Amino acid sequence: MIPLSLLTSAFGVGLQYDSQNQMIELSYNGKVIKLSAGSKQAWVNSSPVTLTASPEVKSGKTMVPLTLLTQVMGLQAIVDAKTKDVSIVGSRQEEIAAAGVSLDSDLGKTMIGDSYYGWSMKYPTGFVNDPKQPYARLISKDSGGWVYEERAYQSRDRIFYVTLVIYDEADFRNPAKYSGYKDLLDSFTLSYPKGSSTVKDLSTVEGNFRWYTQEDMGLKLKVPANWQNSYNQAFTQFSSADGRQWIKVKITSKEEGLTLEDWAKRHEQMYRDQINESYLKVDSAPASTMVAGVPAIEQKFSSSDGAFWYSEHDFFFFKGNYKVYVEIAYDPEATEQEKKELVQTIKQSLTVNQSAMNPAMGEIADDDLVDQDQMATIKFAEQKFSISIPEHWKEIRGDGITKTYEFLGGNAMILAGPGKIAAVRKEVEQSIKENSSSYAYLIKDNKPITVAGANGYKLYVVGNNDGARFEKTIYLLETGKNMYMIAFTVSEWVKTKAIEQRLQKIIDSIQFTDGK
Repeated sequence: MIPLSLLTSAFGVGLQYDSQNQMIELSYNGKVIKLSAGSKQAWVNSSPVTLTASPEVKSGKTMVPLTLLTQVMGLQAIVDAKTKDVSIVGSRQEEIAAAGVSLDSDLGKTMIGDSYYGWSMKYPTGFVNDPKQPYARLISKDSGGWVYEERAYQSRDRIFYVTLVIYDEADFRNPAKYSGYKDLLDSFTLSYPKGSSTVKDLSTVEGNFRWYTQEDMGLKLKVPANWQNSYNQAFTQFSSADGRQWIKVKITSKEEGLTLEDWAKRHEQMYRDQINESYLKVDSAPASTMVAGVPAIEQKFSSSDGAFWYSEHDFFFFKGNYKVYVEIAYDPEATEQEKKELVQTIKQSLTVNQSAMNPAMGEIADDDLVDQDQMATIKFAEQKFSISIPEHWKEIRGDGITKTYEFLGGNAMILAGPGKIAAVRKEVEQSIKENSSSYAYLIKDNKPITVAGANGYKLYVVGNNDGARFEKTIYLLETGKNMYMIAFTVSEWVKTKAIEQRLQKIIDSIQFTDGK
């Protein structure tokens, strides 16, 4: 047995190691040899061969049988009869670029599976009909004639879906062909044969974390294995099942002249504008660090939504023409070791490769730069009424006379239609009374007002929803045959001077028109 390192140093043999499958790949003078420690089975240019001995790891070094060199690689071994010295003779090949050598991790695999989630199935041939677990089965066909066979298996708190798509319905109806499909599906089992070299492990889990790659952004990092991807067009986010822990990565274009310090200060001010000072703590001043191989700033915050407090660890850094924001929120009740492991694992694993980004990404706008007070005018022509609201608010309902919008920590409803204010006011007060036990409603103000020449009433109500306090401000106005209701619901944790000024700006924008 000789050290594998001898081949690379003396003969320029190309070497790669697949840690997932514990397979070694050697490349020498047109031959690609694949082998693994503890197995006599090897492959030369994809053809199986049997070695005289199994490669072994001794004192941290991989040892391979001398016959690998002489019989497989074509090198010559000369033994000195007197001294017993062994000389290995052969030509040194030109160095091979790593990119030109790729391991076929499927070599020798007859199954696929996931060691983390605990399942496996035969792949790609030689299946057996041996279902070991009850399942739900659904057969469907789409308008294009494709047939889908879907199966759902349950194991504790997880459901596994296996879906087979058959492009031609005739193949599905053909007993001979369907037999092969059925064998494939029936090979699925809710167990994983640990230690088997015949199973290709699809799991990307390492310890308590798994790798995530976002190719368009050139982003790669480790995230907690049991967190779920909360898909969002503006950023990448993974969250825990209870929603109280998360990681958010946001990549946007860097503005000319922007410094890390200015960016961090701007972000802190945004928090102060959005979150009531009683619900926000700046736990640390910005500090310098390194992330993804470049200088970065880190800062800690704590904030509450009225029901829970969240601890947050943020990183800011530039990568080429882009700025990268990383937000890690962890359970305040977690141990210091758990918090440290979460932050350090994400920080150390995160990379952003600008050269690998999709060229079509181009300029990526940062919605943090959106003017929160940029207004859009909403017109109710038949009711001769108009009102302006912030452009960034999201419309969640619009059916003609009623429109509803949501924003951070609250919502707004605008109603315009025929009716009398007295009747509507009575209904509103009755609704508040009926729900007072559920939401601890308390009317703090109920007074007559005049807005844009229209008379009406303003009701100010406070309430409590599972420990989270909120307030409702309801404006009821009437002109001619029409009545108008503008209602704002705002959680106490977002009640800042900025939101109060914004809501007043909306009321000040009200106009009663001639219908144009």
